[in-house]
Amino acid sequence: MEEINNFLTVEECNELINMINENHTRSSVVVGGTDRTDVTDHRTSSTSNLDMNNSLVASVHKKIADYLKLDITKGEALQGQLYEEGQYFKPHNDFFTGAAYDMHCKSSGNRTQTFMIYLNDGFVGGGTNFPNLNKTVEPETGKGLWWENIKDGEYQNQYLHEGVSIEKGKKYIVTSWWREKNWDGAGDESLYKETKIEENKEPVKRESYIVKASAKDVIDKPVITSNKTFTNVNDFPTFTENGFAIKKCPDNVWNIINDSYYLLKDKIQEEKFEGKEDIIKGGGSEILSFDAIPAIRSYIHSELQSMHEEWSGENLDPSFIYGIRSYLKGATLTAHVDRIATHHISSIIIVDKNLACGCSNKPESEDWPLDVQGHDGEWYKIYAQPGDIILYESAKCEHARLESFGGTYFRNFYVHYKLKDWSYAG
Repeated sequence: MEEINNFLTVEECNELINMINENHTRSSVVVGGTDRTDVTDHRTSSTSNLDMNNSLVASVHKKIADYLKLDITKGEALQGQLYEEGQYFKPHNDFFTGAAYDMHCKSSGNRTQTFMIYLNDGFVGGGTNFPNLNKTVEPETGKGLWWENIKDGEYQNQYLHEGVSIEKGKKYIVTSWWREKNWDGAGDESLYKETKIEENKEPVKRESYIVKASAKDVIDKPVITSNKTFTNVNDFPTFTENGFAIKKCPDNVWNIINDSYYLLKDKIQEEKFEGKEDIIKGGGSEILSFDAIPAIRSYIHSELQSMHEEWSGENLDPSFIYGIRSYLKGATLTAHVDRIATHHISSIIIVDKNLACGCSNKPESEDWPLDVQGHDGEWYKIYAQPGDIILYESAKCEHARLESFGGTYFRNFYVHYKLKDWSYAG
């Protein structure tokens, strides 16, 4: 990472600001793990696609290429951004992974470097924060900021960054991204469309759903409880009608998990914990630990807390995030409840699954449901897809995966909270 003071003059910055003011629209983000580009609350700024035929824009583009010692053809068209009061861009990486890579990189390759230019200062807030580096860069008129997104083929997750919310005033920046190959946005789009046409010839649709022996609507209805102390699982309270629900993971959290997953895939290790042999049987499991990225772990805990509180109707404190568990072929999960002291309201986020079973007569195994015992005493099977989040009262509702997994791997991310206003006297 480098900060370059006075990369542009005040006059050049003011002219670029005028261009942004003349033509800007609400910014969008690529939703990781899907094939969508959406306007979401993950990013609330405005974007201006600058005219590359303009003499000033062209000269700035060349100046950046010269500084980076890169062929100018590898640079995307310059993009201007406007942040007004209350606007922000939550933590993200500039490289693409998963379906987002398929959307934007099939011809041009990935984003290897980012060069940002601050066009003004004098506002309150609006720094560029790098949580994994514990560093915030403060804007100054004309200052350039450069970092690498990919180096020697490795994702540089330490440069996860966010545009901090503007408290007062307006912030203007110009951003330039540089690709592995010559930038070809039209080619990326064309190859992506060709791929989707080929994929859609024989679509395989696996729905997210809940099944039970007898039909009954699954609704989230809070249960009013009065006792605020519990000593054992028998007097542990209930908080929802059924004890579980299935929803979509918020885009900002899903993007971070999905990006981190692609960074950590080659660091998978055998999972070891006391009592594992009593819980996970058959094929066993592996773990993609998040211990090396505590800032991301804290971010996920914070961003998902309101969802868990709204669903349970209780005030919560974050307790544990372990990472991504990968169940292997033949695995089963014995019916159990989670730690009564710390694992009260929890969720499972489906990250990835490979149902290929290696059988010549059957290319894929059946999907692998989560078994949960509801508050009505009946067992439900929950089928979920990558990007789904299963909320459950984990210290109260027994849960398991009773069927033997027939595929190659099934990967989940686990999030746990403890009750803030209840006391455990056991």
